[in-house]
Amino acid sequence: MKCHLLKTILILGILTGMPSIAYTRSAADSLLLERIFNYRRNFTPGDIQGHTSTIYVKRNFNVWRRDVTLWAIPSMYSIAEGDRTYLSESYQRVWFKDFNDYDSRRQATFSTIRHNRHTMPITQEFTIPNIYGTCLYGNDHILSPFSRRNRHYYRYRVRQDGGETAVVYFKPRFLRNTQLVAGEATIHVATGRVMTTSIDGEYDMMRFHTETEQGEGGRESLLPKKCKTHLVFKFMGNQVYFNHEAVYDCPPLPDSLQNVFDAALMDSIRPTPLNDQEQRIFDHWVETHQPDTTAKADTTHHFNFAKDILQDAIGDNLISSLGFETGRARMKMSPIIDPSYISYSSNHGFAYKLKLSSHYKFDNKHMLEFHPWCGYNFKYKKFYFTIPLYFNYLPERNGQMTVIYGNGNRIGSSTITDEIRREFGDTVTLNDMTTDLFDDNYLTISNNYMLTEGLDLTLGFTYHRREAYNPDELKRFGKPKTYKSFAPMVTLRVKPWRKGPLLSVDYERGLTGVLGSSIDYERWEFDGSLKYAMKPLRKFNARLGYGFYTRKRNNYFVDYMHFRDNKLPGGWDDEWSGDFQLLDSRWYNESSYYARAHCSYESPFLVGTWLPLFGRIIEKECFYVSALSIDKTRLYSELGYGFSTRFVSIGLFTSFVGSEFQHFDCKFTFELFRRW
Repeated sequence: MKCHLLKTILILGILTGMPSIAYTRSAADSLLLERIFNYRRNFTPGDIQGHTSTIYVKRNFNVWRRDVTLWAIPSMYSIAEGDRTYLSESYQRVWFKDFNDYDSRRQATFSTIRHNRHTMPITQEFTIPNIYGTCLYGNDHILSPFSRRNRHYYRYRVRQDGGETAVVYFKPRFLRNTQLVAGEATIHVATGRVMTTSIDGEYDMMRFHTETEQGEGGRESLLPKKCKTHLVFKFMGNQVYFNHEAVYDCPPLPDSLQNVFDAALMDSIRPTPLNDQEQRIFDHWVETHQPDTTAKADTTHHFNFAKDILQDAIGDNLISSLGFETGRARMKMSPIIDPSYISYSSNHGFAYKLKLSSHYKFDNKHMLEFHPWCGYNFKYKKFYFTIPLYFNYLPERNGQMTVIYGNGNRIGSSTITDEIRREFGDTVTLNDMTTDLFDDNYLTISNNYMLTEGLDLTLGFTYHRREAYNPDELKRFGKPKTYKSFAPMVTLRVKPWRKGPLLSVDYERGLTGVLGSSIDYERWEFDGSLKYAMKPLRKFNARLGYGFYTRKRNNYFVDYMHFRDNKLPGGWDDEWSGDFQLLDSRWYNESSYYARAHCSYESPFLVGTWLPLFGRIIEKECFYVSALSIDKTRLYSELGYGFSTRFVSIGLFTSFVGSEFQHFDCKFTFELFRRW
């Protein structure tokens, strides 16, 4: 009984951030750990903004086992056949803003992979580990054992021999999880500086072993001098081993060199020699590609329609992102076949999305952005799209002109069927339940400008053309099959302080007689949202909203700006915490007002991570609470729990009207290879 009580207290202490119990065996060991946690603050500038470095990166691949499923894995297409060993090198200049925010320019490159393709780009995250940050890699994965914020999750053991250095061993305190690592580090006793590390862990379908040799002092000690990572990828019978090695602060190359593919140049500037296997790969490539070793790609390759077009050009882009980048323009399109854009809920069924992201810079102040997306909902058998175009013309004042064209969610209005029954009698028979459903095509044009710091004003208009889903049925009763509306709109957004809530006031006034519009209304909406990040990797989200009509000649198509149903639901990061998941849009489409509230709490370790076996792969968990008050019904509320893994994100939601249970729903989106 006492054992269970003690374990419960320890778990609650971790979840609530209570101070950990003593994690070492002596005061000297505790003092050394304090020096490690304080090193960045006491002995360095604290950040690396403005730091530059020339980095040499070498990767070699060994395809130990492969089958037909390797073709379907993003970026693995190029090594799914042919050779089983590959070598890739690059020489790049990096300008740091932060560990996870930097600009890089590749100056020289060499690769034996067909057409110099980028295979497994996710491994680039192993180039710059942030050992003193909350997360070792990226912004949301692998909690660093050298950060004070994560000390509750690790158990430490120190070995000191009385010299200038000591060895610290670390491992997860209570549970095995993909967010935690194990290993050891050599520490400079006097300062707490991490000198070398050896780390073992898992990251998105890969097991890795990383060894780093850190810089010797100041800002350079925040970055490695050398970093070697051995990774193992196993999936569906495929088994790939590869090594990723980075060497920092190499001699710079002339600025005139940009993305030059040159085997001879790389052979002359390489800071560390190739091992025997790598040298054989390099020599074999040079021998088979003579005399031209400076081509951008394999110039001795003879064109083959079936291989170059059907396989490389079409097949690769089916499962890999398509993109290009020039000096001023950049474009990236999601793969045509991408599991991460498949979503499901019992309320809305299966849906699939495609996204495109592009921009063109005219100069430092003027940029054109184009971010369309489209998708198909199989339950409603409808194709949805949104085509937004943004012109940024005054960045210091958030100056932006926006044009958005799209087709909104199919909207219903029981007012139309009420009119039919009133005119033709309550016993009239409607042949179809879709009589009052309309497809919505809309155009919005607006302009945003920052009046003062934290205060933005947006002016514009929106135009809707709503066409009946079943026009013949409306024609039978003499009702129009098309309804149009035109409305000027004003939005005022306020952010009182940088990490404070975002508050907005929206006003919209429907005018009749403009471009055939016939719907007269006046609507106000107030919305406030707060996203508060707490380290490590915890987030609290809250949202409050209130909307109402001060003028409404009829109830046709009551369509709130901040309160719309989403027939193409997104995943973990797409507003699960700011919307109702089980609510039928008819409830609020016909209400003259609404008041809503949402809150959610997200953490890497809550409930599911303590489950045997399965809990090891849970990366994030979240609890949701939502409530709604509208016309002619009791309080509506939803409770939810969600978790995200490397494979899938799942949300479980239940709804209540008053205290009565209404519905239960399960939503999921695939996460497999999302980072790839």
